[in-house]
Amino acid sequence: MHSDPAYRSRLRACRLDTVGKVLACIDGRITAWSRTTDTLFVPGPDAAPGFYVKRYTFPTWRQRLRGAFRGTFFGLPRGQAEHDALRAMQALGVPAVRPVACGERRCLHFLTACFLITEEAPDAVNLTTYASEARSGRRTVTPAQRELLIRTLAQHLAQMHSVGCSHGNLFWRNVLVRDGPDATPEFFFLDPQPVRAWRRYASGVAWWVRELAQVTVSAQPFTSRAERLRFFRHYLGVKRLTPALKAQWRQIESLARSWQKHEQRRIRMNDLFETWSRQLQLERRRGQPA
Repeated sequence: MHSDPAYRSRLRACRLDTVGKVLACIDGRITAWSRTTDTLFVPGPDAAPGFYVKRYTFPTWRQRLRGAFRGTFFGLPRGQAEHDALRAMQALGVPAVRPVACGERRCLHFLTACFLITEEAPDAVNLTTYASEARSGRRTVTPAQRELLIRTLAQHLAQMHSVGCSHGNLFWRNVLVRDGPDATPEFFFLDPQPVRAWRRYASGVAWWVRELAQVTVSAQPFTSRAERLRFFRHYLGVKRLTPALKAQWRQIESLARSWQKHEQRRIRMNDLFETWSRQLQLERRRGQPA
């Protein structure tokens, strides 16, 4: 396990200071789950920001062998790769969540589990949750605020791409947003899977086009086509699209359609977890057992 020295006392207070404790931890709130991955939110001590613990587990030898063929035997485990990618993004000035620790467990050098711990961004929610709350009326977002969100996110992505930084997994669930002190939205990126330099054009589609398509497919259920076009113009920093830029936009829309069914399922799962989380908080406030 590797941890940031500045966070070791807080991790110890949350019982997240050893590999065994991290992998066995059940205190907190599950925010995401799949067959091999779960993400747990652990509140911080003394009202300090908490931690998100993302764990990957490979309990069967079939899963471990499959992982070995994908590079985990000699290469970096997923948790450390994400940790290093977040650090690299921060070094380039990209607003990313702060990684504070990562670790792994092996058996005969085969990876059996790994994890990443990041610090909570207080009051921030992912963009899918933010948009769902706005659509259901649980959150009030004015037209001016929508326009500011569109423009600010586009500018963040343009800046990130201008320094050659690839996120690789730029769906809305991996972008956090909160209101800044001056009412300007603040964004934080998480769960990066950066595309390696030699693969950026291997598919025949520019890497930044793929990332804009990921943003687009997440935005489709919550935004109009006119808003998505404005986002693209803000990203490019132009007032009108030339024929060449219109062709790029059609390519982005076409690629977004290939992810549509998968993203719709992920949005439904996100809504389920948010509903369960609200219900759990309500039960705790009422003093009922969870």
